[in-house]
This record gives sequence, C-alpha cells and structure tokens, in this order.
Amino acid sequence: MPQPPEIRPAERADADVRPTRGWKSAWGRAFLLRDFGIAVVAVLIGLAFSAASPVFLSAYNLLNLLRQTAELGIVAMAMTVLIVSGEFDLSVGAIYAVAGVVTGWLAKHLGVDLWAAAGCGLAAALILGFLNGLLVSSTRINSFIATLSTMMIYRGIAMVLSQGQPISSFTSKTAFFDVMGRGKGFGTIPVPIFWMAAWGILLFVLLHRTAFGVKAYATGDNPEAAALAGIKTAGVKRAGFLLTSLAAGLAGLVSLGYLKTVTPTQGTGLELEAIAAAVIGGTSMAGGVGSIVGTFIGTFIMAEVRTGLVLLGTDAYIQDAFVGLVIAFAVIVNVKLTHRGG
Repeated sequence: MPQPPEIRPAERADADVRPTRGWKSAWGRAFLLRDFGIAVVAVLIGLAFSAASPVFLSAYNLLNLLRQTAELGIVAMAMTVLIVSGEFDLSVGAIYAVAGVVTGWLAKHLGVDLWAAAGCGLAAALILGFLNGLLVSSTRINSFIATLSTMMIYRGIAMVLSQGQPISSFTSKTAFFDVMGRGKGFGTIPVPIFWMAAWGILLFVLLHRTAFGVKAYATGDNPEAAALAGIKTAGVKRAGFLLTSLAAGLAGLVSLGYLKTVTPTQGTGLELEAIAAAVIGGTSMAGGVGSIVGTFIGTFIMAEVRTGLVLLGTDAYIQDAFVGLVIAFAVIVNVKLTHRGG
C-alpha cells in the first residue's frame, strides 16, 4: 500500500506560518481580552487623575503627553517584537545616543547635510543592532548579558565621539528639525506623534499580519519546536535586534529634531523603560506573548502616571517610586495570567 508523501520540515514551516486571511483575524489577535483589560486600566487612571486635576484630560495636556511618549513608544514597540521572539536588548539606550551623536557630529564638525548625517546615524544604529544579533546568535550568550556588555561599549563610542560634551548650535537651514520633531501636523498635533503612529502601524502589520510575526511568536514560545518546523530561529532573532536598533536610531533622530541638541548620556535607562512598557502592556518576559497595541497602551500608562503626578505637584523621587509600583503590579499580573494561560 503506497505511503503518503512525507512533508519536509521546511514545507511544514511554510504551511504553519502562512498568515491568516483577512484583517478581522489580525485585529482579533491584537485586541484580546488582555489588551482590553489594559485599555480599561489606562482609562481608569486617566479618570482618576482628571478628578484630581481637571487639566489632565485637556487636549493640550493629552497631546503633550503623547509627544513625550513618542520616543519611548517607538523603542518599546520594537522591543516587544524582540521579547516575543525570546530575547532582550539592553543596548537600545546607548544606540539611541550613538545615532544622535553620529548625526550631530557629522553635521556640526564635518559640515555634512543634516539629512545625510541622519542617514549615517540610522546606518550606525543598524550596524550596532546587527552586531548584537550576531553576538547572541553565534555565541548563544544570554541576550541580557550580551547586550549589557554592548551597551557599555556603545555608550563609550558616544562619549568618545562627542568628547563627553553636548552637540548643538546647528547652522543647517533645512526642514530637518520641523520634519523630525518641532513641526505640527494640522496645526496642533506634534510631529513625533505621527512618527510613533507610523512606526506602530508598521510593526503591528509585521507582528500580527505577516509570516515573520508568526515565526517570532513560535520562536519565543518554543524555539526547539520552531526549529524542528523549519523556522530559522536565529534569523528571526537577528531581525528582532535590527528592529530594536532601527527604532532606537529613529527615536534618537526624533529627539534631535525636537531638542536641537544631542548628548552622549541621553537614553540612559531607556532600555528598562521600554521593557517595562512592554510588560505593562501584557508582553510575557518568557517570550511568545505580546502585542503592539498592548505595548502602546503600556507606554501611555507610564506617561499618564508621570504626568498626573507632576500635575499633582508630587516630589520627583515619589514619582519614580510610584512608577516602580505600577511596573511591579503589572509584572505580577502578567505572570499570573501567563501561568493561568499555560
């Protein structure tokens, strides 16, 4: 009796990772009960702060809140893709600084056009991200340790290039600063919000609509099974590191566009805030679980708490402690939901 043809691993992988048809299924994956619960928390926090300070829900304050969220949101949403695939990147804050410093150094000291310098800054960020991915995938060193070491190296590069000094007083007459940070769309909406929205939509489609997203979830959930199914898990993770470095570079340029200055120490702590925003948004530290929408809401919640406490006149040290409590609570809930789901 003839036996059915055996399906090779690569063929199984192609069958398994084919994206589901229709936007309906993609939106269904994004707006799971967990994301809905996080959105409810964000609304409740907003209502609580608005009761204490009516200014909180004003259009001006909300737009300002979103503008302040933009750079962290850009990095955190990319970090979500990487965490979903089972890895971390602690060097994003340093890459954020390197991209800005390279751009500023080329424009200020070599007279390079700001747009060309910005392209070089993004290229530098991508090179550093490639090195991160290569280090982790080729040596199989834990990404926490690997990127902790590269974080120090990259921060040193930023310090050496800038000689430890801020770079500012640009003489360029191009529209770079308006396009990247200081301009306003429709006369009222700060440009960084558009950058965050565009980047978020791109990552939403990538993670929730494409075969790459399915491979990322499979890699983070069970890398051994994913490899047996023919998924090149090392390639998926390297792509994740490239995404986080590109996001850090873009965020660095948005910061330069808004502030018109760069410093070698900027972005310190950005990596931890990005991971915290992803976790608050429901991303599992163990990999395999997370969404772009949830991370955006998590980023928004962090900004809500900080802005609300500022409006209430709370001491800065208490603000950090309160944000820490919010993160701790989110991690506890995340772990409980993950174990229940398992």
